[in-house]
Amino acid sequence: MVCAIQLRPEKSSLRRRSVSAKGVECMSDVSKLIESELQYFKPMLERSIRSSTAEQQAWRNETIRQRQERISLEVFDMLHGTVRYGPFTGLKLDREAWWGCLDLGSQCLGLYELEILSFLAQVKLGQFSTFIDIGAADGYYAIGMLKSQKIRKAICFEQSELGRETIAKNWQRNDSEGVLEIFAEANPETICALPRADLSGALVMVDIEGAEFDVLVEKTLSVLKSCTIVIEIHNWIDDFSTRYAVFLQEASKYFEIEIFKPIERPTSSIKELADFTDDNRLLLVSERRPCLMRFIRLVPRPP
Repeated sequence: MVCAIQLRPEKSSLRRRSVSAKGVECMSDVSKLIESELQYFKPMLERSIRSSTAEQQAWRNETIRQRQERISLEVFDMLHGTVRYGPFTGLKLDREAWWGCLDLGSQCLGLYELEILSFLAQVKLGQFSTFIDIGAADGYYAIGMLKSQKIRKAICFEQSELGRETIAKNWQRNDSEGVLEIFAEANPETICALPRADLSGALVMVDIEGAEFDVLVEKTLSVLKSCTIVIEIHNWIDDFSTRYAVFLQEASKYFEIEIFKPIERPTSSIKELADFTDDNRLLLVSERRPCLMRFIRLVPRPP
């Protein structure tokens, strides 16, 4: 009994000291927590103050397309039209994109076609001799590769005259890095007519809304057999199954065929979107595709 009486004060004393120590630490942690939490909610509270009742009512009446355009341009303006993340960091974009502005916000955040960007991020300086962009639109990929200095020469094929003019302007907007050549329609003849030096060991991007099977015929594939080719496959053309099967059979003669795995867009971890609603964050990165798209990569077979 004596031992028990002697032990209890010692144990109680240790507990009090422990509690006291924890109490001091806890107060310090709470202060930091409060500061951190107020900082976290700051953009949300500021947004609620900025938006008027009239604006909120107008937003409720928007179509999905109108909302996506609004939030895309909001992000574009927030980042001053410059890509902030990914392999094209620092690339300046055009607010008046001729094909539309629905993807500008996603591009500024380095999330547009993330499967392709993730691959391009791994490309080493000097790994490819030339970047050939078939279906170049406004030059996002070609100029992005030049801006990143991963390649020194880019060749764009774009059948739209306005698109070709836009590519040239966007290149100038980004300090005319490297060498840029712009051509009109891509077909087996125009591609095969490119200098052999440009075709040897090039990186080729193909996005031409279903015409890939008209362009990448056996003749073209043979000429490009030393190139790495990234292709967006469009399955909404007539007789797709047959044409795709024929294409894969022809391509397999010269290339190993690899399939890109889909990548989720990490909207919840981007600080610039912290005050966006759940719907708007997800809508911002929607690419409005009719299905889960397929991207494939053709890698030259060893000689």
